Amino acid sequence: MPQKVFNLPDPHCTSDKFFEYTKSLRQEKPPIIIDNGSYQCKVGWATNEKPRMVFRNLVAKQRGKKEGETQIGNDITNIEVVRWLLKSQFDRNMVMQFDIQEQIFDHIFSHLGITTDGCVDHPIVLTETPCNPPMSRQLMSELLFECYQVPKVAFGIDCLFSFHYNNKGDQGQNGLVISSGYNTTHILPVLDGKPVPKEVRRINIGGSHMTSYLHRLLQLKYPAHFSCITLTRAEDFLHNHTYIAENYQEELKKWTDPEFHENNVHRIQLPYTPLPGNISAESGKLAWCETIVKRVKEMTLKRKMERLAEHEERLQQMINAQELLEEGEEDNFIRALQELGCHSAEELQLESNRLNQQIQKAKSFKQTMSSQESSESTRKIRCVEVDLRRFSDPETWIAAVRKQWKELRESRLSRHRYQKTEKLPQLFDCEGNPVEAMDEVSAEHSEDEQDKIFELEEIIAEYNREVSNKSGYRSEHRFSLNIAEYYQLHLGVERIRVPELLFQPCMIGHEQAGVAEIVEGIFANFSTQQQALLAQNVFLTSGCVSISGFKSRIESELLAMRPFQSTFKVSVAADPVLDAWRGARIWSLTGDNLRNFSTTKAEYLEKGGEYFKEHIASNWFVPAMISQKLAAVPNLVVEKT
Repeated sequence: MPQKVFNLPDPHCTSDKFFEYTKSLRQEKPPIIIDNGSYQCKVGWATNEKPRMVFRNLVAKQRGKKEGETQIGNDITNIEVVRWLLKSQFDRNMVMQFDIQEQIFDHIFSHLGITTDGCVDHPIVLTETPCNPPMSRQLMSELLFECYQVPKVAFGIDCLFSFHYNNKGDQGQNGLVISSGYNTTHILPVLDGKPVPKEVRRINIGGSHMTSYLHRLLQLKYPAHFSCITLTRAEDFLHNHTYIAENYQEELKKWTDPEFHENNVHRIQLPYTPLPGNISAESGKLAWCETIVKRVKEMTLKRKMERLAEHEERLQQMINAQELLEEGEEDNFIRALQELGCHSAEELQLESNRLNQQIQKAKSFKQTMSSQESSESTRKIRCVEVDLRRFSDPETWIAAVRKQWKELRESRLSRHRYQKTEKLPQLFDCEGNPVEAMDEVSAEHSEDEQDKIFELEEIIAEYNREVSNKSGYRSEHRFSLNIAEYYQLHLGVERIRVPELLFQPCMIGHEQAGVAEIVEGIFANFSTQQQALLAQNVFLTSGCVSISGFKSRIESELLAMRPFQSTFKVSVAADPVLDAWRGARIWSLTGDNLRNFSTTKAEYLEKGGEYFKEHIASNWFVPAMISQKLAAVPNLVVEKT
């Protein structure tokens, strides 16, 4: 029976559009709704039924580059290329890096087309996390009022906006909100239309943890495809190929059945280069070897490019350190030297020259590789100095590869032994401690030798893994394997193991209770009548609740923890991702909410950045526990309405 094979989606995204700032927007001044999530930012005018911009809350900027070269959100066409440059304004789910948040706001307002110089003359409704600390709100208010001169700001909790958007009227008076986001999972009980602050709980598990866990599992399972299994692809696997089991232990037993595994495993096709035509057992042997070499060549090139990026970043740091010396900042220069692992200005200059030579050499190598790919005369694939065209069978060829690998390895070992026995000039650092010297030959050829040895080792490993004798295989069948199947990932028990982290955080070493245990603990702190009110409206929202089986698992857990013959109801947001933005929009357009519950700039200047007004979807004022000696100190100023 042929099995369904899933293809990977296109990872590239389209850059955000620049919208027109129309005359009606300038005159009517509608509020700007910003759902500032730790994964995605959703932005739009309150007059729109859906957000105009939805982008990843990430910034990518290379060190030493100009401000205009910063990439934000959907402008990052391929995240994996700049993964090591990515920055976020969030620490878990709280905004803490406000220089990055300012860049995000600049991106938002410029793409909305706002042309008022130095001023955003529109009210802003901004979402925040439950129990957001006053310091974070103070700095956010300072940024909006003083940097962008906004007239008024209203803060609200994203999951409560979603809760009231999906529960109209009396349905929104009582309920238990479970919000599972990118970095954290929150559980908020709501009674009489207001959340109960003392019973709000947070679990430090979310989509990022599940993505990272799946990423590690697949890389361990498929070491040959290590570089192909990226975090972006693992994120797609999490949301499209996993599900939450109603009973985890029972589901695990099902996966031990070969027939169940065969019927439920998801096969995901990775990109690959197909072999030309139909390859017979005789002619396909060397063609298979060519495929192995080509694959390893691509790995080697990628490794060189990654190292090139690291060298360029380190060289820029050295240039910055040299500029400190030229400007006379000796203290900062010494600290920069220590961070770079150098001991003097001369050593810094030598190291920067060496790095510059390596960078130029790597760039010329890249140009050579690209020209060879386009050249018709050099299409035959070579393995360093071992050319497949000189061999008639793979056994002789792999023997030559092993011989060359052995020679290079022995040559490198003998050079290391020479360095230890030969009396090389002794170097000392600034504190008089001896520093191990490296001879000129080793410094010049070390990286090239490592690349050659790495390339040969990978070819030998790939050959042994796919071409060598296997039990039950006849020689003529060894090379007739389907190359497409080799480039397939099989998601089996990982489909239930990864999302189970929400209910068993201990699987990755987190000493926290899972969602079910937290819900049971919250119920225990309320009276029987209040428990019944909460159980009648268990509401699920945020991105991770869209994983298949989440609602069924919560219903199963409630059935186990609630009293016999008691009733409960579980509902999911119509759109777990966008309903927070829609709820904030409806709230801003309902009655006088925006006028009554927004903080104006005059109130900010009078009462401080920590000042805010409570409403049905806002955070709440909780008096700080202070000693009697400090009781006279003014605390957070809050207007309750």
